[in-house]
Amino acid sequence: MKKCPKCGNPSYDGAPVCGNCGYNFPKPKVVAPKSEDIFQQEPKVEKESNDEDTISIIKSHKLLIGAIILITLIVICGIVLTGSNSNSNSPLQSGNNGMSYADGEFSFKYPDNWKEVNGSDETHPGAKFFQNDNNTTIEYYNVTSNADSVKEIAQSIITSAQGKGAYVELVETITLDGRNTSNIVLEDADGDYTRYVSMFSDGMTYVLKVNGDSMNTVTSEEVNSIINTADIA
Repeated sequence: MKKCPKCGNPSYDGAPVCGNCGYNFPKPKVVAPKSEDIFQQEPKVEKESNDEDTISIIKSHKLLIGAIILITLIVICGIVLTGSNSNSNSPLQSGNNGMSYADGEFSFKYPDNWKEVNGSDETHPGAKFFQNDNNTTIEYYNVTSNADSVKEIAQSIITSAQGKGAYVELVETITLDGRNTSNIVLEDADGDYTRYVSMFSDGMTYVLKVNGDSMNTVTSEEVNSIINTADIA
């Protein structure tokens, strides 16, 4: 119960006015109880990190990275050029279809089963010799010549061979590297066979001399494949 402050008449606690004099009681203040927000999030605390961002590192070291790349490219180019020079200084070079031999303007290719071997030719001391597993040999040499055609060169070879007792099996003119080329097969006095393939250019005669134990050996497809690669630059 509460009393009216004006007339002193008692009234119940929730009465809005005094029942005796009509005094308006003041409304009670309602204070909401405090409550904690269970969904309140804790403030985020960013962890300190000593690791630098990858992009930042690249940007800050771009000059160093560029220098490393440049040095690497220089080293690679040096290796490639060194390898190229090493190959160009050697007359024997490997190719996709075997090996190749080059002597100045003249060159030819041969399979891997043919190997350069030691040989001697008193008439042509600078000759090179190549031999396969069947002991068929190709000798290469070049000489200066006063001849005007491959016909004269062929006649000179035949005359010299007949003087040593050889018998002429084949004499013909074929085309190699777009040039007329002399092709001669001789049966030697000892029963072996020798084939001369002679190319002529600018006062020089380039000869591939094939030695074997039969006509079929010196004219085989393998031998022909080598001869057909003969080239004068």
